[in-house]
Amino acid sequence: MSGIVGQGFLFDGPGNSILVAAAEPRVISEGYQLKRVAAEPDIVTPIGMTVFDGSLLVVESHTHQRREDYTGPAGDRIRRFFDSDGDGLWDQWSTFADGFQQAMNVVAVDESRLLLVTRRDVQQLSDADGDGVCDDVKTLVRLETDVDYPHNGLSGICRLSTGQWLLGLGENFGGEYHLTGSDGKSLTGRGGVGTIFRMSDELGGIERYAIGFWNPFSICQMGRRVFVVDNDPDASPPCRLINVVETGDYGHRWEYGRAGVHPLQAWDGELPGTLPMLCGTGEAPTALVPHEEALWVSSWGDHRIERYQLDGGYSSLVAKREVVVQGDADFRPTGMVVAPDGSLYFADWIDRSYPVHGKGAVWRLQNDAWGGRGKAAEDRAATGGDELASRMQGRYDRSRRLGWLDSDNVWARQRGVAAWVAQQSDIDPESVGLRLFGASARLGWLQVQRWRGTSERDAMLAEALSDADPQVRLYAVRWVADERITALRDHVAALLYGEISDERYYLAILAALEWLDGDGTPRNGDIIQTLLRQELRAEDRPPLLRSWSLRLLPPDDELITMDLLTSMLGSDEPRLEHEVLRTMALRRKGDLEKMLIDAAADEDESTDKRCWAIVGLSWSLDRHRELLERLARGPSTEVSREAKRVLRLAGGQKQGKVELPASHELGRWQELLGEQTGDAISGERLFFSAGAACSNCHRHGGRGGSVGPDLTSIARQQVGDGVLLSILLPNREIAPRYETWVLQTVDGKTRTGMRLPRPGDSGEEFYADAAGATFMLRSAEIELRTPSDASIMPTELLERFSVDDVRDLLAFLQAGIETR
Repeated sequence: MSGIVGQGFLFDGPGNSILVAAAEPRVISEGYQLKRVAAEPDIVTPIGMTVFDGSLLVVESHTHQRREDYTGPAGDRIRRFFDSDGDGLWDQWSTFADGFQQAMNVVAVDESRLLLVTRRDVQQLSDADGDGVCDDVKTLVRLETDVDYPHNGLSGICRLSTGQWLLGLGENFGGEYHLTGSDGKSLTGRGGVGTIFRMSDELGGIERYAIGFWNPFSICQMGRRVFVVDNDPDASPPCRLINVVETGDYGHRWEYGRAGVHPLQAWDGELPGTLPMLCGTGEAPTALVPHEEALWVSSWGDHRIERYQLDGGYSSLVAKREVVVQGDADFRPTGMVVAPDGSLYFADWIDRSYPVHGKGAVWRLQNDAWGGRGKAAEDRAATGGDELASRMQGRYDRSRRLGWLDSDNVWARQRGVAAWVAQQSDIDPESVGLRLFGASARLGWLQVQRWRGTSERDAMLAEALSDADPQVRLYAVRWVADERITALRDHVAALLYGEISDERYYLAILAALEWLDGDGTPRNGDIIQTLLRQELRAEDRPPLLRSWSLRLLPPDDELITMDLLTSMLGSDEPRLEHEVLRTMALRRKGDLEKMLIDAAADEDESTDKRCWAIVGLSWSLDRHRELLERLARGPSTEVSREAKRVLRLAGGQKQGKVELPASHELGRWQELLGEQTGDAISGERLFFSAGAACSNCHRHGGRGGSVGPDLTSIARQQVGDGVLLSILLPNREIAPRYETWVLQTVDGKTRTGMRLPRPGDSGEEFYADAAGATFMLRSAEIELRTPSDASIMPTELLERFSVDDVRDLLAFLQAGIETR
């Protein structure tokens, strides 16, 4: 512990509290030095910062959710940290400008001008005489809206190497707005679609650049690419580091619900026509800075400074996260900037209280290798202007644009969309030979027409809703819902009686119909369960549709009863009967236990039903061991095998006939598994059994936990031996969203878990352990958080599996959503 910067209280039951010292943030990566260079009263509640004419300028907030008893200045200030004695170190504070409301960000334009971004405008501040005090203020951009929340309006700003500007607007609580640039040109929007706008060097000529954000709080350019950090909805983590491309749609729309789980919202490219994040970041990222060929992010909510190393090309970019600085609950980094000497300066809000509170700090992070390289890093970040300009102006020939549009790679298709949008004249799809291309090109063409605002919208969508490809149909469904085109409501409804490709498609249709039939009031909370219950109650629905509803409802849902399940058994639709069996097996309430016992023991029942009943009994095995041992000795080969497997896995016994290779010995595993194919149906039962416990953390086909990644489409995401490797070596590749933390608490204990999303910042942190169980720690209890290279998924997972178990599980995961 390098020092004490404050104290907090850890409550230990009613009327009791323990005084806990707040530790300084720790540098947990080698080679860095961290120093606090300023604190209150010189600087309080700081947000954005920039280097301006050799000084550090910091936005100091006094109006963010200001309480009546707050005694600070009436308006926000821009504080100036400068070198008073010429020794090359910033050592004295003054006020550059003041009197602002809801100021967010600041960026230097040149040696005499800077731009200040507030919640509702962009102001140009000038210091013509160079005395360190602003002498002229001019408003260049105005946001007119009835919404007044401080940090979901204008925020992020970035000057491109082309001389143009990008400006970010948050979800604005879905309220209508008018955004007007310096030349009087205005754009209007609503619905809570966070947007990045592009403007000229004088902040005129406003146009949309990319959409689908929650709150694009900080934007930067590095090389030929543009990046943004985006805060996350309440229940759809993580916050996002995004590679922003022109005309890109990143999936979020606030009016569908702030939880972020509506079927018509995407957060990681889940819907056709939307783009994925580059990776997740820590909670509440507030600054994004390119430096030393990496991206640096300040995480207000996870109390840390993160570094992201990029690798790959335009269509295959990936980022690897390194946590460089980690603090406790009293470390709340906000703005960040690269100083002329190459060091990183970042602001610290300190307290988790949103209302201004009079605390604050500024920190300096240095690495000996950075000495004097601040300007070089800045120059590298500003390269690639010609490439950007070429992409923005669509200087590509027709064949290349069509080739991109027809690509299955979403980034290549998006490049084609941007190139076609850049064409100024109307384009007839017949004249460019679009009909000769596939579904990807048809989807891309819809994206082009939507961005351009086609006059043939309704006719084009009616045709798209009957397209042979489900991705094209789903894109059309979302477009119809987003723009509330009620004239096409029946076209959408008809899709329920056609091919249902997957759960996302089914839920999107239900959600679109609910939205079109409503009054446009923004949704609150998760509507999925309500929609599914309505569908399951509708006895006039075809059995196949009811099977989807049953599959996607939690097995313990109050609507699901023994009478309901019994009425569905024996259906002519095999998929409905299959879902009934799975529901019976996965239900934990205990009210179906007798039904499971009878089914497992009845030799006249189908083998499938008996095996699923055994899976159901595996969750309460101690009470049913005698029955399962009898079934294990029974005449039915498959029933006997299932019972033996349940007993073996539950008993913690290693399989004994064949010694399994070590996890890293891929060659030996390939030789052992050979060419023999497993049984996907058996693998499905294994996945959902208590002994394997895969479904404690993972979903598949709408069933299971949400702690780990959804494995429904893992076969499409992994090539070759990728599925096997993900089981053998869970530590091989861990997305930041699933990072494991080692937590040392003030009472000397150590816990390991994966951070779970929860809305707000209540001072309580929720984690999942290796068994998928949730535990909670109060932020004040945690003395040290250390990121781990190990996955939360157990590395010894296969020790109790037989070779056939492994084959069956692989067969199930590689089969996708349908195993029969």
